Amino acid sequence: MGRVSSSLRIGEKIGAGFAVVGLLLIGVIWHYQLTLKSVLADHQQLQQVYEVRKSLALEIEVEMAAIRDAEKNFLLRHQERFADEVDRHLQSMHDKVTRLATVDQQSGQTANQLQALMNSYEQSFRAVADAWRAMGLDENSGIQGAFRQKIHRLHELSAQYDVDHLFTVLLQIRRNEKDLALRRDPAYRERVRKLLPEFRQLIEQSRLPAAVRQKLLAELTIYARAFEDYADNALEAGYDGGGKGPFRDAAQRIEAMLNAHYVPHLETSVLQLRRREKDFLLRGDESYPPMVAELARTIRSQIAESALAQSDKELLLGLLRDYQRSFLVLVSQRADITIRTGEMNAAADQVAPLIEANVAQANQMMASRVAGIEQASRASVRLGIIVTGCAIGLAVVLAVVITARIVRPVRQMAGLLDDLAYGTPTGRVPTVRGGRNEINAMGESLNALLDHRASFLGWWKASMEELRARRDVENATNDNQRDSAIIELRAASIAKIQQLNALRGRLMLHAQRMVELAQRWRTSGKLTAEDARALEHATQGMETLCAVLAVEEEAPVPAAATDAIEPMISR
Repeated sequence: MGRVSSSLRIGEKIGAGFAVVGLLLIGVIWHYQLTLKSVLADHQQLQQVYEVRKSLALEIEVEMAAIRDAEKNFLLRHQERFADEVDRHLQSMHDKVTRLATVDQQSGQTANQLQALMNSYEQSFRAVADAWRAMGLDENSGIQGAFRQKIHRLHELSAQYDVDHLFTVLLQIRRNEKDLALRRDPAYRERVRKLLPEFRQLIEQSRLPAAVRQKLLAELTIYARAFEDYADNALEAGYDGGGKGPFRDAAQRIEAMLNAHYVPHLETSVLQLRRREKDFLLRGDESYPPMVAELARTIRSQIAESALAQSDKELLLGLLRDYQRSFLVLVSQRADITIRTGEMNAAADQVAPLIEANVAQANQMMASRVAGIEQASRASVRLGIIVTGCAIGLAVVLAVVITARIVRPVRQMAGLLDDLAYGTPTGRVPTVRGGRNEINAMGESLNALLDHRASFLGWWKASMEELRARRDVENATNDNQRDSAIIELRAASIAKIQQLNALRGRLMLHAQRMVELAQRWRTSGKLTAEDARALEHATQGMETLCAVLAVEEEAPVPAAATDAIEPMISR
């Protein structure tokens, strides 16, 4: 760590510190952006998936309600515009189901189920609509219109054979005619006279064919004229005509013509038939078709037992047969409509729960997703607080480390400089060889200064000891003093030799440093400012050490040595 720190300048350290703090700040911002992006993505998912899914489900439910409403209107009113409305809502619903399938996987599965049910419902509704069209949307179309035409024609013809009232009036005329012959009372003649205009009016108002009416009216005229003659004779005394005459023949002819166009209760039976037919069309109850069939058998018997001409019987029976056949087809079609309607309702009844389940599932998933988003947001907030706290703590630690790396060497150098000013420093500033740090360079320079000072002082002390020993040798007066002085001189010489070895080692270090710089220069082809400064320091160190050696050569005598050493110390 110290080597790395010494390889950086103070500005680089400060810049690196700010860069690291900036990176931490960028990391915090990046984490915040990721959290914000995640929250936005979750909310967008809520909007684009769950909200869309719920909205489409509600729209599909509304469309289904509109379809069912239009369907009921069609079944009640039997109008094509309601069938077209069902088709329009079905197409809209198919579009919404297709959009639902693209929301997500679960919506796709629900959409497939809805699509299958809607296809089944659509097929059933089209079958029901086609069946109603075949049966007849109104009384004049389809099967209903066909048998209605037949029954209307049968009803019109039955009115032609409704001569019950004519028979009643004719019988009243014949009864009064008989009473006149029996009782010889003019009141009966007046009654016949009153009934004849009434009978004429009934003939004119009847629905009998025009030719038949003309014949009846002609016979009635003959009867009225002949009756007057008969009444005059019958009121005379001694009349014994037996109630016979032209009037009687005319009355019989009238009766024969009425019998030829008379089917008892035919119109009433036809009206009963229409009543049961309407009941079936209105209620769809299966009990009415057997009633219609029974009434048809009754009418058939009435026609067969009547005195109608064979051609008239065949016409009436043919109309009745066609009506009954068409009615049975309508009954069969109504049964098929009932089955198709049941299938259609079954498909529609399955659609509604599926839509409701889809809405409930969308609500449940939305609630679950919202809870997950809230939990994830709280976790992201906690993580953001932790990351921010770690970033602040790391920035503080980094600032303390960088500051300590700068302040500690400066404090050490301040202590050494204080010792250098007021005492004899013994410590050194820790440095890293080849470091680019200004503090490291200052430490190296201070260490070099202390080393040079120590070298000068050590050399000076050794030289002083040697001079003092030589002086003692020269001033010795006896052998003991001389021997003691020689021992001191030898010790001083050994100390100087040690000093010389130390200087030699330091010179070797400077030389090795210069060799390394030269090799680096030759390899890279350029000399950096740091290498040039190191080369300069090594050269100056060698120059200083060589100056120390030069001092020794200039000190042959103690006095001269002292004079030579003091200027060097002052330097």
